[in-house]
Amino acid sequence: MFTDFVDATLQMEHPPGCDVRFFHGTGWCPARRHISLCEKALRWGADLICIIGADQVHPPDMLPRLMRRWEEGYEVVSALVPCRGYLHWQPMEPFQPMAWRFKTNDETGSIMVREYRGMDLDGDMMHVIDPADGEMQRVNFIGSGVIMFHRDHLLALERPWFKETVEFESQQRIANMDCTFVWRLQWEAHARVWVDTTIKVKHCHVFKIDDTFSSRFGDWKIEDGERSICPKKSPDTNFPETRLEDGKEERG
Repeated sequence: MFTDFVDATLQMEHPPGCDVRFFHGTGWCPARRHISLCEKALRWGADLICIIGADQVHPPDMLPRLMRRWEEGYEVVSALVPCRGYLHWQPMEPFQPMAWRFKTNDETGSIMVREYRGMDLDGDMMHVIDPADGEMQRVNFIGSGVIMFHRDHLLALERPWFKETVEFESQQRIANMDCTFVWRLQWEAHARVWVDTTIKVKHCHVFKIDDTFSSRFGDWKIEDGERSICPKKSPDTNFPETRLEDGKEERG
């Protein structure tokens, strides 16, 4: 656990009139640790549960601000957290805080009607959240670095509340556990999820990543950048490499 996180958490203000208790989730994977801390919170008697990442630094007034948003009627409230690097297959800047919502029809306001199969196949259906678009914005997918929800929303979900996804051939975990949970809050618990773009969170690395890093490290995206840090994607986004061997085309 990062000492910067511990120092910041010790300085956190508590919402007026609320009892606050911190729980440390345990388990073999992120999903199990999230389940663990939620189980501990429920046993304590929590009405609202706020998950915060132990590899982040949060503003001292974050809990009162989240509480005020909930009192204003925002059912599930989250905050943007800078990515710890750059994902070349995403429409993003280096270290950009990422969250998404489905694009809507400009005329009807309805969501684009098509089965969503994942970001790699249906990224065109997604709108990346831009803080410039407003302080409070609806989201469909966001990480669990900062997210506050009511116990009733959690209990409305079929267990397990958090689930890991494993790629069959490689047996590697796919990092979508928290985004899946956020979608289930909407689909199963019928909750609306919002992000407060005014809450500034830093992501711990060998340095603390803040919202200035996207512009400071913009050169990571240029063609002659360091490929081991920021690999360039192939123009053929579905098949990164194509080669011919014995007259047969292979894709990998």
